[in-house]
Amino acid sequence: VAAVEEAARSEGWVLVGDTSWTGYETVPRDITTAYATIFSEAVEQLREAHGVAPSHVFLQAGVGSFAAGGVAYCRSVLPQPPRFVVVEPTEAACVLENVQASADGSLLCAGSVESVSAGLNCGVTAYKTAWPLLRDLCSGFVALGDGWALAAVRELHEKGVESGESGCCGYAALMAARGEEALREQLGLGEDAVVLVVSTEGATDPEFYKQVIGGSGGSPQGDGFSPDLEPETVI
Repeated sequence: VAAVEEAARSEGWVLVGDTSWTGYETVPRDITTAYATIFSEAVEQLREAHGVAPSHVFLQAGVGSFAAGGVAYCRSVLPQPPRFVVVEPTEAACVLENVQASADGSLLCAGSVESVSAGLNCGVTAYKTAWPLLRDLCSGFVALGDGWALAAVRELHEKGVESGESGCCGYAALMAARGEEALREQLGLGEDAVVLVVSTEGATDPEFYKQVIGGSGGSPQGDGFSPDLEPETVI
């Protein structure tokens, strides 16, 4: 990001991105606001098709702007605000680690920032825009090993949904909670829960996607990914 910022400055380019830092806040805030369109459509369709509103929203996070857009929209329009749960890869859990450390959002994550969920491998939050919303309004923070993302890709494929290794991470956390009573209790997931998850991408790496749904699960970047299936949580 620093290299792109420097190149934009030296070349006179307009920098458009959803992460933020001191002095670069307007564009990321606009993009975060635009993400709310996804949640507007999802909430409307839930109401029209099933007559319900979400009790929980599981939100995958890289820098956190997509998640913050969902939080902002749902908090502003739903009479009963849902519980928001942020989901990250264990090796790039910058939101979770800033919560753990009571930091200001600019703390770099301690992980390798190398996970199978490439779109979430960011390492630091959009601390001038998204971070305050996530810190103050989310009630759960979950970090998952790569095995959960791969399992979610496969299960969604079986259900007829093509979702990539980053796009599926909200659903991956739901899978983890489904199989672990303690996690369900921590997140307040009862039998009547209505959980909204959003697949934010399709098969961005078609060849790897074929490997995953075929069961090989091999990483396109080598063997440096953790197969850990234990979720780490902060509530």
